[in-house]
Amino acid sequence: MFDWQRFFPFQQQFSKDGVRNADPKDVEHYISQVMKSVFGPGYTAQFPFRDPLAKETPAADETEPIDMFETTSHVFVKIPLTRDQLNPLKIKHTSQTLIIENYPEAGRQKKVILPSLVRKKGTKAVFQDGILEVMFLKNEDFSLSEVEITF
Repeated sequence: MFDWQRFFPFQQQFSKDGVRNADPKDVEHYISQVMKSVFGPGYTAQFPFRDPLAKETPAADETEPIDMFETTSHVFVKIPLTRDQLNPLKIKHTSQTLIIENYPEAGRQKKVILPSLVRKKGTKAVFQDGILEVMFLKNEDFSLSEVEITF
């Protein structure tokens, strides 16, 4: 006999009658728990479109106060550090992610998803007054693809 419950776990929890009588907050909580189990606890940062009114923020944002903002041509990331933290720190990046090695403590790694695509070259980092500021040049994506419409 085929084990359908293994491949369709929602069927058991949300039957037709159960969905009609379900509280929307319970359904939202359940979906949030499933998303956390699949994508990890900071899954909301992985998606470009987020609910601005959402009350839940990723736990990583509460512990490390990394400030990020963008202008028309640059993306800035500000990281509060002490001089002792600065020595073993290494910074790397891809076109969409900043990778900080040995932060917040030695042996750990912090990944920060950038709000825009950035260029490979032209990144600058300056440490001043206890803040490491990383400045990226934005990458303009001019690749245009035409899509054929069929009827």
